[in-house]
Amino acid sequence: MTAASTADLDRVRQMADRLDCFIEEDFLALTQYTPKTAEALRKRGQGPAYMRLGHRVLYPRQAVADFVQARVRERVSGNAKGLL
Repeated sequence: MTAASTADLDRVRQMADRLDCFIEEDFLALTQYTPKTAEALRKRGQGPAYMRLGHRVLYPRQAVADFVQARVRERVSGNAKGLL
């Protein structure tokens, strides 16, 4: 990444912070999704709420928190075979 593109990304990230949003790059880093996976989730309506501003996708922080929280799974203790 060039210095100019890094500076642009930092500038966009600061503006997104003021809107209480993640930029797509931060959402991808958090979830370890690929850009294609995030796009597929948006198209299917299965990802977090988002807004599109020009070519940028922003994710409200609370929507990301809710999305991640919905994926929390409780650990089953004891012998799982006995439960079946």
